[in-house]
Amino acid sequence: MIIWSDKLFLSDSIKAKNLKKLKKIKKKLEKPNRIRFGAHLITINTGGRDLLDIYSITFFPAKHYKTKEDDIHIVGVAGGSEEAQELAGGIIARLVNDGYELSPAGVKSYFEIKSPEVS
Repeated sequence: MIIWSDKLFLSDSIKAKNLKKLKKIKKKLEKPNRIRFGAHLITINTGGRDLLDIYSITFFPAKHYKTKEDDIHIVGVAGGSEEAQELAGGIIARLVNDGYELSPAGVKSYFEIKSPEVS
């Protein structure tokens, strides 16, 4: 399932469009069969040691995550790939400035994502 963070970070180009572009992006992700372009999504990495992932919206596996049990958490939206890289760096800087651990657990803690309980 696709989950949008309450602490969503936006690049300047997305903010400049008065959030209309963000609404379009969200709507297009709900219908993955439509052609999508013009944005990059920053998500929390679900496996491995990386902290964040950056996807072009054209390659975003929205269809996969509608059926997959794992959730994908979108924490940032940028207009282009360079903006996405800068925004991801800004997210990491915010984590460090706010005193969170620079680890996958620290990122999840910042965005208040609960880890699945092990039974």
